[in-house]
Amino acid sequence: MKPLIFDATPLICLGKIGLLRKIEHFTEDKYITNPIYNEVVVEGKKSGEPEVFLIESVIKAGIIQKRTPTNKQYVKYLNENPRIHVGDADVLALAAELDGIALLDDDEARGMAEIEGIDHHGTIYLLLGMMKMGLLTKDETLEKVDEMIHVGWRCSTELYAGILKAVRSSDLR
Repeated sequence: MKPLIFDATPLICLGKIGLLRKIEHFTEDKYITNPIYNEVVVEGKKSGEPEVFLIESVIKAGIIQKRTPTNKQYVKYLNENPRIHVGDADVLALAAELDGIALLDDDEARGMAEIEGIDHHGTIYLLLGMMKMGLLTKDETLEKVDEMIHVGWRCSTELYAGILKAVRSSDLR
């Protein structure tokens, strides 16, 4: 099973919609890099957003572990792209190193993952996974997508249509 390496957006979105604790049902190893931890938890605490404290508790509980990519040259190479955030470079480098899945929603980072041949998905992958595990019904999944959009997650019309199709075509009830 490929480990899951979290970028900021999936953590924040799942926290905002009350689903973050459900990631413990994913049997894959789950990691966060130090730049993402600093962005989400350390800097996030300054905003006082409640999901920040939930994210920190999931990390403290060991559901998600902190890990640093060892190939500093590769991180440096990824950071040469001015459109790639420092945290995204670490997530991509760790996913490449562990043959894992980078969980990120940023289009630029996803494009870099494509170029580099790094397996990647976004927050919707996690929601659909929860649905497939029976943790969410189809209706609950669609409600949570709408809730994510309401709290600021950006979604194109084409992506939304694809999500509807994926949920409706599932064999689950």
